[in-house]
Amino acid sequence: MKKMLFLLLSFSAFSQNDQIVRGPYLQSMTSESVLIQWRTSSPQSSQVTLVTKGEKKTRVIADTNRVIDHIVKVSGLRPSKSYTYSISPKHQGSFHTKPKAGDPKSVRIWALGDFGYVSPNQKAVINAIKNYTVDKPIDAWIWLGDNAYNNGKEEEYQQHVFDVYQADFFPNLALYPSPGNHDYAGKHDATVPPYFKIFSMPTQGEAGGVASNSESYYSVDYGSLHLISIDTELRDAAGNQVMDGKGDQYDWLAKDLAANRLPFTIVYFHKPPYSKGSHNSDTESDMKNMREKVNPLFEKYNVDLVLAGHSHVYERTKPLRGHFGINDSFDEATQVVATEKAPNQYVD
Repeated sequence: MKKMLFLLLSFSAFSQNDQIVRGPYLQSMTSESVLIQWRTSSPQSSQVTLVTKGEKKTRVIADTNRVIDHIVKVSGLRPSKSYTYSISPKHQGSFHTKPKAGDPKSVRIWALGDFGYVSPNQKAVINAIKNYTVDKPIDAWIWLGDNAYNNGKEEEYQQHVFDVYQADFFPNLALYPSPGNHDYAGKHDATVPPYFKIFSMPTQGEAGGVASNSESYYSVDYGSLHLISIDTELRDAAGNQVMDGKGDQYDWLAKDLAANRLPFTIVYFHKPPYSKGSHNSDTESDMKNMREKVNPLFEKYNVDLVLAGHSHVYERTKPLRGHFGINDSFDEATQVVATEKAPNQYVD
């Protein structure tokens, strides 16, 4: 469990300018708070200087404990408000707090999966998203798992993820990640992956939804959207995975969906219920079980959009209901449904 101590002080910045090797990056963003994280090459104190956009008031939040992995909670913020911050003269960022639950303003989410390769494709996607969002800023960033190849190691996260996205995205975007099989290095034990040491998820319902008490799965209310991140790799103490249709995670998912009152619901995770790409959901048991045992739960609670990774192609279905079998059993006449949402309400 991460331990955090926060003091409100007012003195000169700590001398860590050239010792920051990762970050800053934003975690567990809510309407009123955010965690700002970074790593230094040697134990240092932590300090964040915060400025509210359009105001001259400056706030300094500091922790005198000397650590390598820094987590500073900035609280007392206002919903849908812009702030700038710095952790040193050379390391600054800005963010826009999450809107209150139910705020009808449009939300732009960047969903990214199976990306940490340091490949030409990865760089091409970065350039494309930067160009596309010049006048269409991203509100939040979600990951669909297999974030750092090949085995989610610390050095792979550093070289394939942080070194690639740090300058343009990490200091300024609220990130709500999900893990995949490569982040787990093929295992199913959440004590193993560095992923859980690097990232901090809102486990107590502080960002919305039902408290999960697990960094493997959680939910976030983002304006009119209810976002749910689940973990297709985790085995609970009884050996259950979510695609078994039982166990701790499945039970939490059912409770969270039942409790949600927001108009739009997006669930995201790694292994898809439907795919004919680099993986086949007709024959691979994890994907088959997601379709047969978890999709009915999505339909029961009218989930609007399901996003997944794992299969290295771009695919999308039409709006579906009642299709839990293999590909050849699909009947477009009876299993494709019109959207129930107003035509001008959508997620871009």
